[in-house]
Amino acid sequence: MSTLDDKIRKFCAEYGLSPQQTRIVAAMMAGALTNEAIRRRTGMTQGALSAHLWRIAKKTMTISRVELLYLFYEGRRGE
Repeated sequence: MSTLDDKIRKFCAEYGLSPQQTRIVAAMMAGALTNEAIRRRTGMTQGALSAHLWRIAKKTMTISRVELLYLFYEGRRGE
């Protein structure tokens, strides 16, 4: 059985996320859901974080963090 880290790496590779974006997704999956919590875990500036969050949403075709979490754990609706 895969570990959560393996699942995160596979998910991020599937959607073409960068290493920085992968760190953000990993932080979110570890419970950091606010910008401040993600920034503390990743050490990113607010500007960099906002840009990466926008790119993550675009690449995964999600519009919210809740939808991203759903996609990560459940896959696309209708799959």
